[in-house]
Amino acid sequence: MTSLAEHLSKPTSTDMSNYVYNHVCSSLSELDLEIVRSVPAGGNWKDIPAETVAKSSRLLQISRSGGRTTYYGRMRSDLPSYTINTYFNRPGNGTFIHPDEDRLITMREAARLQSFPDGYVFLGSHSSRYKQIGNAVPPILARIVGGLMRPGLAVDLFCGAGGLSEGLEKAGYTVLVASDLNRHMLETYSFNHPSTVAVRADIGRSNDYQHVLEEIEDALGGRTLTLLAGGPPCQGFSTAGNWSPSDERNTLAFRMLEVAESLTPDYVLVENVPGIRWMANGKYLSAIRDRLHEMEYKTTVLNLSSEEFGVPQRRRRVFVVGTRNGDEIPAPSGSFSKVSVSRARGAVRFEAPELPQPVCVSEAISDLPELAGGLGDEVLEYRPRVALTLYQHMMRGLMSYEQFVKKRAEQG
Repeated sequence: MTSLAEHLSKPTSTDMSNYVYNHVCSSLSELDLEIVRSVPAGGNWKDIPAETVAKSSRLLQISRSGGRTTYYGRMRSDLPSYTINTYFNRPGNGTFIHPDEDRLITMREAARLQSFPDGYVFLGSHSSRYKQIGNAVPPILARIVGGLMRPGLAVDLFCGAGGLSEGLEKAGYTVLVASDLNRHMLETYSFNHPSTVAVRADIGRSNDYQHVLEEIEDALGGRTLTLLAGGPPCQGFSTAGNWSPSDERNTLAFRMLEVAESLTPDYVLVENVPGIRWMANGKYLSAIRDRLHEMEYKTTVLNLSSEEFGVPQRRRRVFVVGTRNGDEIPAPSGSFSKVSVSRARGAVRFEAPELPQPVCVSEAISDLPELAGGLGDEVLEYRPRVALTLYQHMMRGLMSYEQFVKKRAEQG
């Protein structure tokens, strides 16, 4: 494979429009390949023949006890994908089989389905990059939420690979400082956001917390922070309701709010998974909102579906928005129909038929090089196989988001 680091270090690589990066997929065992070949488009583990199931202890377990219909799924080219998580390097952990080829989707295809532009390069180990892409906020969704507030100076805590920052910058923000504990994620972040001060820190530790706060204050230079944003982890909870803010896995969210209390930004944005609404019977989300109210922020909770805004993926995200000036933050109106598929994965329903249908998998990835018989490469010359779709034009930097939405609406 071509060395990504070597390519990016060459002066000629500054024109990235001639290349496609990270178009690499995970290898498959002989059994996994047999499984993949047996699953039709839109199919899942239920379509795998009994003689193949008998060879896999995992499949035997799923077939006996039942399992999610997304397991061992193959994408449909005519619909948005299911959620891209951190396990798209494994066929059994979701719907990650390419719609047409007998392989898993590549990192670049996953990034496209997450709405990262093609010039956004992912660095670090393979395992880290799967996490970087799968854990990211879709930049288009971040852009939509950022557009609900007045743009200005921003800070991104728990920044990961930078999906939230990418969207905020497209919405007009200048992200001064970003922080994360993972060095590979910060490597990717720094490469794609060279003007932002990237700080490796665990703000749960007092010294690191103080260091991040000082970096932010230095970058502000006396100016007012407009937005403090971040997606803090929130794993220390009990579905039975025995939740405590003192749990070390939960304190990071409240550490973020301590930063807000110190800096008094105009807005605070907390991003998380939809399950945050039910964690500890709702106590976790209530505690976050109560703390913001104590700090004189008015809060709004947005529960958004990515495909309604042009992301070719059925991904749900929750955003808690706090405003100091008392402004109402309205829920954004989608430009595309939400889609639902029956459990049998046959019947498709577009919930807003008056709107254009959502961007589908084919619209997102059909131009990328075919990888028949291979695992791909980190750097490939970009030679599209088909005429570019509007979404692909946007991913290649040839069209703005606003132009894409307008032209896609004209297409229907």
